[in-house]
Parts: sequence; C-alpha cells; structure tokens
Amino acid sequence: MTVPPLPPKRPGCFRVVHTSDWHLGKPLVELDRSEEHRRFLDFLLETLIAADADALVVAGDVFDGATPPQAAVRLYFDFLAALYSRSRCVAVVTAGNHDSPSHLEAPRELLGVLRTRVTASLPADPAALLIPLPSPEAPALVVAAVPFLRERDLRTGRLGQSAAEIERDLREGLQRRYAEVAEAAESWRARGVPVLAMGHLTALGATVTPESEREVHVGGLGSIGADAFPEAFAYVALGHLHRPQAVGGRQHVRYAGSPLALSFSEAADAKEVRLLDFEGGALVLNEGIPVPQARRLVWLRVAQADMEAGLRAFVPPPSELPPWVEVVVEKASPSGNLYKSVQELVEGRPFEVIKVTVEREGAQAGLLLDDACAEEEADELLADPKAVFRRRLDQEPGLDAAARAALETAFAELCELRLEEEKANI
Repeated sequence: MTVPPLPPKRPGCFRVVHTSDWHLGKPLVELDRSEEHRRFLDFLLETLIAADADALVVAGDVFDGATPPQAAVRLYFDFLAALYSRSRCVAVVTAGNHDSPSHLEAPRELLGVLRTRVTASLPADPAALLIPLPSPEAPALVVAAVPFLRERDLRTGRLGQSAAEIERDLREGLQRRYAEVAEAAESWRARGVPVLAMGHLTALGATVTPESEREVHVGGLGSIGADAFPEAFAYVALGHLHRPQAVGGRQHVRYAGSPLALSFSEAADAKEVRLLDFEGGALVLNEGIPVPQARRLVWLRVAQADMEAGLRAFVPPPSELPPWVEVVVEKASPSGNLYKSVQELVEGRPFEVIKVTVEREGAQAGLLLDDACAEEEADELLADPKAVFRRRLDQEPGLDAAARAALETAFAELCELRLEEEKANI
C-alpha cells in the first residue's frame, strides 16, 4: 500500500497518529483476514516513518477477543518491534471492550523496552494514566491513556435501581473519571504542555454501525456528549465506533474508526487514521490520512428474476486482494438452492461471494451460507439475543436509523433487566 503525500512537519512540533479498533484476529464469515491486517500494519508503519511521527496512540480493541489467535498476537508484536527498530516513535496502547486487560498488560514491561506504553485497566491514582512525551524532563505532550472503563470503574450498583438511574450513574461516572484525569494533568497544562486524552466508549451524536459494534455499556447507556470532556484536553482520541467522525461538531473530539471494513455495513466507509500536530501548547493540525483497502467488501442487490443478468454484469471496484461480495436476492421464491445457484453463476469471476441473503416476498429474510458455515453461524447468533434482534431489524423495510437505535436501546435494557432478575433469584 502506498503512503499518500503528507503535510510537512514543522520544526518544533510534536506529531501524533491516532488509530483504533484494529480487531486483529477477527474473521468475516469464518474467513481469515490476517493478510488484510498485515497489509494495514505495513501501511501504518510506513506512514509513521514518512510522517516522522513522534507518537502513535491506539485507542482500544487491538484484538477482537480476549484470547486472540496466535497469528494475530504475532502481527501485533511484529509491528511494535518494527516500529521500534525503524523509527523513534513511541506507541501508547489502551484496552477496548473486546480486549482482555490481563492479556494486553502481560507483556507490558517487555513492551516498555520497545517504547510501547500499555494501559488496560484503571489505576487507583488518575495521575498514573498520564504519560509525558517524549519524556518527563522535556514534555511536548501529555497523553492521558484512559482505557475502556467497565461498569465497576464507574458506579456501585444498588438493588432496585431503574434503567434511568443506572444510565445516570454511568454517565456521571464517565464524566467524573475524565474530570479527575484533567485535574491530575493541570500541573502540566500550567507549564504550557497540551493534553491528549484517550477513550473507548460511545459518544452521543456519533454514528453507530450496528452490525459490527457491540454496545459498550448496556443499550448505549454510559454514553456521554462531547461537552462532557473537559476543555483541558487539546484532543480526545476515541475508539469503539468504526466510522471515522468528529463528535457533536467538535473537531478535536474524534473517532479514528476501524482501519478495515469489519462488516458489509461498513463497506462504503472511507477508512482513515488521524494525523495530529501539537505546537505552542495547542493542536495546530488535525486531518485524516486515507487507509487503502487491500480487499473490498461489496453489497450487490439483485431481484431473483434478474439474478443471472445482474451477476454476469457485476464488476466490483478493484482491490489488491479479490473482493468479497454479499449478494442480497430480492423477491426470492421459497424453493431452490439460491446459494448454490449464485456460486455457479460467479464461478471463475475475479471476486468471491461469501454471503447470500434472501428477501422473500411475504416472509422473513434470511442468510444463506454453505453447509459448513451455516450451523456454526446459527449457533453463534442464537447465543446472542441482541444479535438475533439486530438481524430481525435488518429484515424490517422502511426502518430509519433513529427508530432502529431506539429499538436496539429498548431491547438491550430489557435484556439487562432480565439478567438482573435472574441474578436476584439465584
């Protein structure tokens, strides 16, 4: 992947690259994506070198799960080792809701030798989250490395609390934690050193990609607005939401987004990492660097009656690796093996159809997979009631984004209330 032209680095400025949500080890319909992740990390390394970056901040969800595959762990360590050997860049890594704090922090002392600082759990003293860069003796920037905050970090539960009371406690807890960090950093700000705060959460007013983003807190509870972050922060580097965006119109409070399209619902997103320059105690540059997609994910909608012509005429956008396609067959008849029919029609084409979804007239839509994948996908789906509900919403025509978000929030709250009832009865 070629690094695009970058703004020149002004003498005396401190340059940072903000990224998040790598989700190393995450497959798509059981298909391995290690090669795509490897190519992104190669691109990121070359970008950091070309930009002469002083620091890299990774705002959570380095891995896709608590026990990532060894291939994913190897990608992570190989990248950090290459960053150390080929640059002078410092890496600051925080945990997301997908990461295991113990797994991420286990090699912390070793990674410290490679100029990588890892924070995966909340310390008792907020000052312990502050990392002056490049050194405490000559700081140009202080990074407040706030990891994903779990419910126990934010509130003490009480029996009989309503959903509204839990929501209030979580939001107040988030605001309190960031206020504590800002207060701890005040002595640095008094010396004219800017503060960059990290976070892994849902910010109100941001756009969620439902298919690939789990709720950070139940039903979106625990979300805070951009105005909840103290003015002491020159920039807030967020992770969790996969679409790059500013929050609440505040350009200095931003999600970097995921570098790969992690589901077909993200196929149209323009992926990026953020390039930041700090000078004179302030943020003076804040712009996105587009991330090339080694493999395109493409949605193709065709009516069953026009399926053959539509598939034969289909030409996906070019990419280095063969594109993966989800075919949505509209007005499908209840008979016949559409998955097999689609595969036969695209045989030998320079792309791969990995999902076939049918929309039947007068019936619910459904996902068609090959026999080897279907049972595993069904088991995984049924084990997660929220995923089942999201899949059902996918099948509802005319449902706008606001209505969908409200329904997902209500359903998540019902799930939490049911869970609390079950715990009370044990």
